[in-house]
Amino acid sequence: MDTPAHAEHVRNEMTYCPAMRLAGWVVISIAACGSNDPEPAASPVTGPVATPVPNAAPAVVEPDVNADPDTPVGDAVKREAELAVKLAPFVDAFTNTEPSFTADGKQLMFVSSRDGVPQIYVADRDGPARRIVTSNERMVGAITVPGSKDIVFSADIGFDEQFSFFRVGLDGKDLIELTPDVKLQRVRPLIPENRPNTLLFSARKLNKPKTTIYSMSTRPVTEPKPIYSGESLLVAVSPDGKVGLVSKAITRTQQSIARLDLETGELGWAFPSDRHMTIFGSALTRDGKRVLVATEDGSDQVSLLALDLATGKELARHAFTPAHAQVNGMEEGKMGVVAVMLTVGNHRELRLLDTRTLAERTTAALPPGSGSLGGFSPDGKQVLVSWSAPDAPNEIYIVDTKTGRAEPRHETRPASGVPEIELVSSEITSFDGTKVPTHVYLPRGETGKKHPVIVEFHGGPMFGSLLRWDPSTAFFVSLGYAIVEPNIRGSTGYGSAFEHADDGPRRPDSFKDIEAVTGWIKTQPWADGDRLVAFGASYGGYLTLLALTNWPKMWRAGIGMAAFSDLITFLTANGPTPTWSVIEFGDPEKDADFLKSISPLRHVDQIVAPLFIYQGLHDPRVPKSEADQMVHALRRRKVQVEYMLAENEGHSRIRRETLLAMYPRMARFLETALK
Repeated sequence: MDTPAHAEHVRNEMTYCPAMRLAGWVVISIAACGSNDPEPAASPVTGPVATPVPNAAPAVVEPDVNADPDTPVGDAVKREAELAVKLAPFVDAFTNTEPSFTADGKQLMFVSSRDGVPQIYVADRDGPARRIVTSNERMVGAITVPGSKDIVFSADIGFDEQFSFFRVGLDGKDLIELTPDVKLQRVRPLIPENRPNTLLFSARKLNKPKTTIYSMSTRPVTEPKPIYSGESLLVAVSPDGKVGLVSKAITRTQQSIARLDLETGELGWAFPSDRHMTIFGSALTRDGKRVLVATEDGSDQVSLLALDLATGKELARHAFTPAHAQVNGMEEGKMGVVAVMLTVGNHRELRLLDTRTLAERTTAALPPGSGSLGGFSPDGKQVLVSWSAPDAPNEIYIVDTKTGRAEPRHETRPASGVPEIELVSSEITSFDGTKVPTHVYLPRGETGKKHPVIVEFHGGPMFGSLLRWDPSTAFFVSLGYAIVEPNIRGSTGYGSAFEHADDGPRRPDSFKDIEAVTGWIKTQPWADGDRLVAFGASYGGYLTLLALTNWPKMWRAGIGMAAFSDLITFLTANGPTPTWSVIEFGDPEKDADFLKSISPLRHVDQIVAPLFIYQGLHDPRVPKSEADQMVHALRRRKVQVEYMLAENEGHSRIRRETLLAMYPRMARFLETALK
């Protein structure tokens, strides 16, 4: 599950979905563990969706109940091996993300999945890539050390999101761990331009709200020195390293930023000074004199503001169009250009603005899809993005900051690694007239042929299904499935009102959106309405379980990944429930009856469809106990359930060996369930 707070700090969008953030902020967003949750037009449940269904389970299984994972045997192993051969080209059509220029501007540095786990590579603009350090653990967040040929990067163990920092030369020599002793959730560090051996960063103990901002030297390596403690993250530093910008987030709509003296630890002005507001991101300009803030004040108008760093006074403002466009990243270069990445509905756009006036210059000419912002070239003439489309894996594009022209840095990939996909988009009218944006992936040229349908629900809840590359989508489309991705109310990219339309007691309205989408699916010429699969991860996995309990006759099967099964046990698993969770779902004590009414485990007796459950052993966001208690309850009732536990994953599905084991198991499972 992904937390709304501090979304601006999530710079490392890897290949999967953002799962729910448990306690205020997340170090790494594993971009998109999608989930799906369709519903039939005729539902056996009457009245409000939140009303407990008959014969609900009287009690929740204790969270520490052990449920052993399954191990495929016999013909299942043989069939999975055959399916793995079909999947391999899609997995091996690797992704390149987090691009930046080296300090001299002659090479590109990026994270790539080409060797089976995210690692850091360096390459000429058109030459072959070279892995800087070889490891079997995830490496992300590489930044250059100004004036040197060194970089600093982050790595964790088993995808546990407790990142340590390392320094190494671009030639792979002189590798040293800078933070070896204490396990903490560390946010990507910052290095002041004029103090290249000083590292500044925020860190906290896993799932604890209190954050400390530290300073340390990397040459020589020193113990981190605490500067400031509270519930704020360091998001930017001035070139001289004396002033920082910190962000405090209570919820997605209750945030503020403040000026921090990095020498004394004293806070200066705060914005806003008398209230809180939605802040999508903030940064300092290169001259260290102005603060850029992407914000929305509740009116559904997203704007970029320029504030004076010394006083907090507003100097300039730019209102984006469309008004509901959400800012996902921004960066300033030397040519007086600010690059801003926007989410606009189901896709993203890169806008280039004038640094001083914030007037829009141009929009980058990128293909329809989505991606994330990288770094500027040292001269400011180019900016990098990582970009993908449904039929094109993440690639690095070099964007001309004057014209907006975008040129891809092409990589050689398996010839069969790009599927033939056809896209269908629609807006479906829900029970109260709300439009539910939905897109569908189909085998090209088969819109008139009926296909089994996987309805995939995104994680979050504060996220959205974007047009993008996903090896699982490519794989299942190649097997003849239609993939439906609805952005039900609560999704981002469609404005603040739409995003908050599922908060608290209004969450059942989003379930009714699922019902509307499923009813629409059944009328489509490409859909076999008798073979529907609910599919999702994290919050989407929760929706999958909920769909199987609320509309049991609708579904032929379900696939839930990192799915929380009971809102009471989930929200209280790591101590006091964060404020954002209370607003999003409800208070586990005051709203216990409501939360129980929308908790799948409380109504497990309604599930009849076969269910596949995937869980990462080291998941720091959705505890393994959430999967265990659902598996235990289904086995007790003798409902078909298959349980896969990935022992070297967290809230993730990233390692090549995981993907080559998981998706063939899912496909084999569905072949049996849909017969």
